[in-house]
Amino acid sequence: AIEVHFTPSYMFCPIHNRIMQKWFEEVMGEQCNHRVSLPDGYGEIHVPQVSFNVIYILSHLYRHIFTEGVGLRQLLDYYYVLISDDLLLIRDRVQKELKELGLWKFAGGIMYIMQEVFGMPASRLIVPPNEKYGKFVLNEVLEAGNFGRHDARNRFGRSKLGHNLQRVYRDIRLVRYFPAEALCEPLFRIWHFFWRLKYKK
Repeated sequence: AIEVHFTPSYMFCPIHNRIMQKWFEEVMGEQCNHRVSLPDGYGEIHVPQVSFNVIYILSHLYRHIFTEGVGLRQLLDYYYVLISDDLLLIRDRVQKELKELGLWKFAGGIMYIMQEVFGMPASRLIVPPNEKYGKFVLNEVLEAGNFGRHDARNRFGRSKLGHNLQRVYRDIRLVRYFPAEALCEPLFRIWHFFWRLKYKK
């Protein structure tokens, strides 16, 4: 089974989402044509470059904080993206893109976790670590776990209504730290509901 995405990722805030979709359009040709050789002569495959993955995976983690929860395993995967030598050459460009996409504070929180939990050296951090955001995000990770399966704060049950109420409850908790995404998430969900009805998804 495969899950087909019409876009690699998205943001809930329309302004940030517009910037993200434009960025995807600009880099997609380069990403789709990037090939690497498999070991032992098994041919070549197309894979995204580190410059793409560092933004894409961070945005994916960001969305999971709002919708399903993030596990330490996902953060460890991101650690291995961040230790690539290629990132050292493009850090200024990545920082500019993170600011434009509204991911700067979240990135600072993730860098705090990378340093405090995984022992990443400061030379490998893509932005300065932010303790305030890092402690908040780490608490969310430890409370909820991967896909929120272990979140004892889920007080609304597993029904569709309960799931939606839980997301509103989570948005309220997140609005202090990430206001643009938290305030737009319920509106995005309503729009997405009607979009799915229209296109029978």
